[in-house]
Amino acid sequence: MDKAKNINNQNQTIDIFALLGKMVRRWYFFAISLAITISIALIYVMFAEQKYEVGSTIYLKSKDSGSEETTDLLNNSPKDGPSGIALTNEIGKLSSYSLIKSALERLDFGITYYNVESFWPGFMREDWLNETYSSFPYEIKIDSSQLQLVNVPIFIEAISETEYKVTAKNDEVNAVAFADNGGRKVFDYDFEGVGEFGKPFASDIINITVDKKGGNESPDLDYAFKVTRLEDLAMQYQGKLNIQPFDEMDAENRMLKLSIKSSIDGKGMQFLNSVIDVYAAEGLSKKNNRGSNSVEFLDKEIARVTDSLKQAELALETFKASSGILNMDAAIGTSVEGLNALQNNKAEAEQKIEYYKSTLAYLESNDDYNKIIAPSSAGINEDPLFNKLIENYINLVTRLNNAGFNAQPNNPLYIRIKQEVENTRSAIREQLKSALASQQRNLVSINQRIGNIRYSMNQLPQDERKLQILQRRQEKFAQEQDFLVQKRANAELSLATNTDNVEVIDAPKKTGYRPVEPNPTLAFSIAFVIGLIIPFSLVLIKDLSNNNITDKDELEKQVKVPLLGMIANGPKEAKLVARTLPNSAIAESFKFARINLQYFHQENNEQVIGVTSSISGEGKTFCSANLSTAFAESGKRTLLIGGDLRKPRIQDFFDLSGPGLSDYLSGSVSIDDIVQPTEFRKLDVIAPGIPQEDPINLFESARMEELIRCLRDRYDYVIIETPPIGYVADYFVMLKHFDISLFVVRYNYTNKNILGGINDLYAKNKIKNLYLLFNDVKFSAEYGYGYLSNSDGYYTQQSKKRLTGKPNKTKNPFS
Repeated sequence: MDKAKNINNQNQTIDIFALLGKMVRRWYFFAISLAITISIALIYVMFAEQKYEVGSTIYLKSKDSGSEETTDLLNNSPKDGPSGIALTNEIGKLSSYSLIKSALERLDFGITYYNVESFWPGFMREDWLNETYSSFPYEIKIDSSQLQLVNVPIFIEAISETEYKVTAKNDEVNAVAFADNGGRKVFDYDFEGVGEFGKPFASDIINITVDKKGGNESPDLDYAFKVTRLEDLAMQYQGKLNIQPFDEMDAENRMLKLSIKSSIDGKGMQFLNSVIDVYAAEGLSKKNNRGSNSVEFLDKEIARVTDSLKQAELALETFKASSGILNMDAAIGTSVEGLNALQNNKAEAEQKIEYYKSTLAYLESNDDYNKIIAPSSAGINEDPLFNKLIENYINLVTRLNNAGFNAQPNNPLYIRIKQEVENTRSAIREQLKSALASQQRNLVSINQRIGNIRYSMNQLPQDERKLQILQRRQEKFAQEQDFLVQKRANAELSLATNTDNVEVIDAPKKTGYRPVEPNPTLAFSIAFVIGLIIPFSLVLIKDLSNNNITDKDELEKQVKVPLLGMIANGPKEAKLVARTLPNSAIAESFKFARINLQYFHQENNEQVIGVTSSISGEGKTFCSANLSTAFAESGKRTLLIGGDLRKPRIQDFFDLSGPGLSDYLSGSVSIDDIVQPTEFRKLDVIAPGIPQEDPINLFESARMEELIRCLRDRYDYVIIETPPIGYVADYFVMLKHFDISLFVVRYNYTNKNILGGINDLYAKNKIKNLYLLFNDVKFSAEYGYGYLSNSDGYYTQQSKKRLTGKPNKTKNPFS
């Protein structure tokens, strides 16, 4: 029992070396697959559109404008370095849909020109288009007021000096009228038309004018062009543009590498130049707008203060003229100074209150960040954190507006920025409300203190007191005017010195002389890997899905019964190979099996050999007949008995007539009546006789024992073919008569699962002298056989090994 379990456990082990052996034997699959994949890779490398890499390096300046008062460009990212630049945000701006679309608006990229080798079939031409420009022999103009086919190649072929043919085909196409952005879809579009050079060509969705250029049309090339909408073009170039930090490990790095793969290196350079120019222009425009808004705000404040100053000066002069009082009395000097200080504080508080109210009103009423002025720009020296909060809000709104061009309302980035804007606005609103309330309380306090001083000054002469008030008011407005004028001068200086934020380190250029696509090394490497994977997978799948025995090593792994020999594969019509194929591998196989069997069992009393199999069709009758002839030709008196009384097949191999085994066992004839000679001198045959549905009773009869005893005396070897053990019990009934049992296993026919029963019988020693005969084997170099000649037979090159199992002293040429 333990032996059987051990055998089953070993059978379940995956044999990697056996699998590799099967791969090696099917080397031609790999050769064919590699030839195909490498050929495809070669075609791809030779004819695929070549693309070159165009690159540029830019440096982002750390200053947002020419003024030192506004130094930071951005302060949104937690990774901002001392420069105040968040490279991830700048990369996002440079690669945004809106910026790329603006860059393409400056370029004439709406029509793309192609050529393709003429030998490609029509259905493959579009897959092998190569973009061109200078070598395109035609000039194409489209009628933007009419519907125009877009995103589909339109082929142009000159059919004469004055006419050309237009063809276009696609399952689904779009037509667009560029003048009003109208359009429609067309399904199963297949168009062919003829036009004249230099004259408008009009159809339902192709409206063009084709002019000849100076160059000549090549007969080896077909020519095509494709019209692309600006929106589609922007999306295409957005996917092509690659932007990376120059040094990702340097936190203070402010350099970016821009690159794009382009079939026409000149177009790639134009595109990168346009992107850089638009990015720089937009940055400068935003800074100029901020500066202009600051100057506009300060102009309004100066006009308001100037008007107040004029009124104060007029009131002072009028009072002096009417009262004749020019100087204040020294006694009230201290009170006047205190009152002046309080008046200044009051003016400052009122200015702050006005700023808070106006800013709060802007926040409550609209999102126009251009109208919001930082406290420092308005002359209010507020808490630096509040100044930072205002600047962050302006930057966030800027990012939101930029993102809005290229994002849907449900875009996560757009939603996140919008939420940050709302959070910052709420924070500013709460800060403003708190500061406004604080300043209002401060103003109440100042007014109370002013009232106290005025009350004390009521004791002074009323004219002198009025003079002091008028002088103080005039001085306050004069100081405020000077302050605002200085601020405006600084703002104008900042506006005048604003520069763009980009410095081009390396102008756009081709980064190498060789194309980056197609990459021959990569293409052939992938082809090689795929060329190995495909046959490997097919062989592996076939092997895993095939549960039949297809290999000697696999058989020895599945079944621990000694292998007597392997019978070579032969023609289906071959019956007795000693007669029809005497010098063939299959005939030699039976000779080897006979020699091995004689060598294993040299005792004279081991004469009766039973031959069976697991199921029908594995070749037990074939092996029985040919093994019998092998013994007979070696000079041994041999008798073959057709013991399969249920489905007899022996008559297919020999010319038999008369009674047979079933007739003898039933008692109707004698032994001499059933033994029939054959064409082979020392081979006799007992035919099965009349077929029996249930011959077990006959096999168990005394006449069967008498027959075997008698035959042992007459013949050197008695070979009995029996029914398959997988169907009926006939074999086990006759087993007591057998000295040797041969179990036939057929190559790529016998199921592995069926062999488990043989393992159990062998492990439990229920069958003595049991051997395997591996039938219908397709010999290869693995087994060490080769032709001597077409007629001389075979020879073996493989060294003989000891048989596993019983006996273990014999060398087996098939092991």
